[in-house]
Amino acid sequence: MTTPDPTGPVARLLRYANEVHALAGQCGRQDLAEVLAACAGRWKDECTDIVVAGAQKRGKSRLLNTLVGHPDLLPVDADVATNCFLSLRRGPRLAAVVHRSTDSGPLQTPITIESIPDYASMRGDAGKRRDVVSVDITLDNPLLDGLRLLDTPGVDSLTVGHRQVTVAMLQRADALLFALSAQDQPVLRHELEFLAEAAERVQAIVFVLTKVEDSTNWRNLQEENKSRLRTFVTEAIAADPARAATLAPLLEAPWIPVSAKLAEAAEAKRREGREERANTLRARSGMDALERHLRAFAEGRESARGATVVAAALSVLGSLTTSAKDDVAAGSDDDGDVAARLAEVDADLAALAELSARRRAGMVANTFIGREVGGIVGARVAEIRQPYENTIATLKKQAQIDQYMAELPVSVQRSLEAAWSQIVYDVERLARTTLDAFARDLGLDPVELTADRQAMPNLSQVQVKGDMAAEAPESVDIIRDVLPSASIGLSLGGFATALLGPVGFILVAPAIGAAIFMGRRSMEKVQRSQAAIRGALRDQFAVVTREMTLDLERMVATWRVSVEQAADDTLARRRRELETRRAELKSASARSAADRLKARKSGQERIAAIGTLTTRGHELRKELAGAVAALGTEQPVPAGT
Repeated sequence: MTTPDPTGPVARLLRYANEVHALAGQCGRQDLAEVLAACAGRWKDECTDIVVAGAQKRGKSRLLNTLVGHPDLLPVDADVATNCFLSLRRGPRLAAVVHRSTDSGPLQTPITIESIPDYASMRGDAGKRRDVVSVDITLDNPLLDGLRLLDTPGVDSLTVGHRQVTVAMLQRADALLFALSAQDQPVLRHELEFLAEAAERVQAIVFVLTKVEDSTNWRNLQEENKSRLRTFVTEAIAADPARAATLAPLLEAPWIPVSAKLAEAAEAKRREGREERANTLRARSGMDALERHLRAFAEGRESARGATVVAAALSVLGSLTTSAKDDVAAGSDDDGDVAARLAEVDADLAALAELSARRRAGMVANTFIGREVGGIVGARVAEIRQPYENTIATLKKQAQIDQYMAELPVSVQRSLEAAWSQIVYDVERLARTTLDAFARDLGLDPVELTADRQAMPNLSQVQVKGDMAAEAPESVDIIRDVLPSASIGLSLGGFATALLGPVGFILVAPAIGAAIFMGRRSMEKVQRSQAAIRGALRDQFAVVTREMTLDLERMVATWRVSVEQAADDTLARRRRELETRRAELKSASARSAADRLKARKSGQERIAAIGTLTTRGHELRKELAGAVAALGTEQPVPAGT
């Protein structure tokens, strides 16, 4: 790495970070010094980390596959798995390594390229996904020289941990590519909120509008996205002017429209020897413009990385200000100064008490989640059962009854397994909405909720394939598309594929699986009459309804305890910090005059130093923002179709 110009912004940034680090140490805040050291510790890393983020189905993975020239490398039909990210970097050959975090420590396992979806996709194997932190993929592509591309979970995923993982990845990001699609709805509120959070950590941000090949209206959609972003930023700055320094640059971030589909078509034409047509398609794809931007990030990584260091330093300085002001107040000749600081602490404690009261009220409201589980299960199971009842009523001849009974046990089993998928989704959505609102009301980060699903034993010779990842089932009318009527057998294969997709196996809790299995066995032995069949059917559905309800009530209770415990821990920690601060203020005011004068002088010196460093930090941030904005400029706009 070349030595930076001693008068340039990079050298000044490094000196600045050292000064803030030293000040944190002098103030006895080694914890804050370590935060800054960790951020600046990546300075010698000559690989630029570019995080690729966005909502699900925005075209992130296909975009990355196209950039590195491997259309089937990353799974494009499902989101990246919870707690996992995929890393693409240059290496001598195409290879993949899974990194796990286990009780015994980190574990690395080489895997085949073909098995990447099993470990990194929400449609993959649940057992293989367990404890996976990342999948590191190497390939020999010149684009990745000095670059590391990081594919992250969707920021809108129902699994809250997805967004948390992506935000955490921004701590190590030098740049962010944020994907939006020309074929989907405009940028949504939760995406804008993520961008605001990202802008606190990353200064080099580029918007990539994907899938422009099939959209004749992509320019209008891009303008609407810009308008929504402008409105959001304007309102956020009006509410908190201090955010202007981080949010305003979002309005200057470049937009690059691209088409992975056109780029793939260009490569196909090139393989056919049709160079002119290939070049035309490639130019229209916008990929060359995006690649130039990526290369610019690699070449200008010091400017992009410097913005992250400045943001960390300013955060550290903000945390140091409170204790310095307390020391100045404690050393004042005016007792009112200490009283004013104590009044602030008391006000914060009172606000904390109010939060605790809201926490208790919220806890009561949370209990109703469990009560609603029974209603959700009952409604879904009734939806499944009624068509069977209707069909049984039409069976008049013994031959019809015999034929129907030959297929009924397996059909009921399949229907209940499919219903379980929808029921878990409904319950997870209800719990997540309620508990997230509870956390937000207390000013807490969302707590990840993950259903404790276990693989159901093989209950028949025919496996029903599907996926129980925490995402919405496909849009299927259960009554119309799933349940059989007079001819049960004809519907089985079709519904399994339509509802549940081609990968994995349905997951059902053991107790529910046993109830379904025993119900099927009982039904196979039932007397062949309408009344007996109807009674056996009711018994089967009643038992399974009870087991499903119990299992989900336990699941919801576990989630509630997790979220409420996190709330208690956070509120208790805040209370300890405030009570410690109050005790220190009271103790300081009782010191000798000489000690109080010394503390006051130290506090004033620290406030002055913090003020000077804060001003320098904002100036550096502005200078670096200009350098970042100049990276990768002058991209042509693809023609689209």
